[in-house]
Amino acid sequence: MPTCSDLMYNFADESFRIQKIDFSSPVPRHKHSCYELFFILDGEGTFHMDCQDYHINQQSLFLVSPGRIHGWEYMHKLKGYLLKFDLSMFAPNSFLNHMSVFNFDLVHIEGNELAMIENTFLALEEEYNTSKSFKNCTISSLLQILLIYIQRTLPIEKVTYTTNDLFSRLTELMQKNNYKIAQSACYAHKLKTSTKLLNSAVKEITGQNVGEYIRTKTILEAQRLLKYETMTCNEIAYHLGFMDSAYFSRFFKREVGLAPKNFRDTLS
Repeated sequence: MPTCSDLMYNFADESFRIQKIDFSSPVPRHKHSCYELFFILDGEGTFHMDCQDYHINQQSLFLVSPGRIHGWEYMHKLKGYLLKFDLSMFAPNSFLNHMSVFNFDLVHIEGNELAMIENTFLALEEEYNTSKSFKNCTISSLLQILLIYIQRTLPIEKVTYTTNDLFSRLTELMQKNNYKIAQSACYAHKLKTSTKLLNSAVKEITGQNVGEYIRTKTILEAQRLLKYETMTCNEIAYHLGFMDSAYFSRFFKREVGLAPKNFRDTLS
């Protein structure tokens, strides 16, 4: 039976992998450059993603985007699937641009949707382990079907392709920019759109205006750096685009309720 470390850290150099998970040891916090899905069918566990803990005791699906710090703090008879993939699974105009699934950390699945999603995981596992012809093509098609099924479970209204595409390009640009604080107009200019259209897209998907969304992501990155890195508060401030470390401290305290140093002290 694969061990926890086999499942989490020894991925081969491949664009897709699916395996059953059946382990009980904690998984240290880490991050990947790929997308991951944890489909939990049975057991209990506490899943940590960035600065949030989720306790699970029912069928659930965790969606982990590249670069997000995650790990399992506690597990008891946890069973399900681990699936990982990268964008090479899709055409250059990424299929994921149509989707909103990775805007969510956690989705609870039940009823007919549970059966459909579980059956697709089973089909993906079978195809992954086969040596039949058209294997890669079949996996790509099944993966798209799986993401469509998950998309249909999401608690959001129908979102157009244009909105999803613009939002996806914004999040990708923010990631490349290390989530530095920036004006909405700056991102709109780089994306060759208007601030009004960008604001509308972000609002439709997240419920926040674009300025709020940028601040939320900057704060989350600041918390990650304070929690997992050895950079000083001043270094973090400059890394996130704040020319004045005192302003960063005020900004962080306004958003989080604690000054950066006090936030870091609570973690020790």
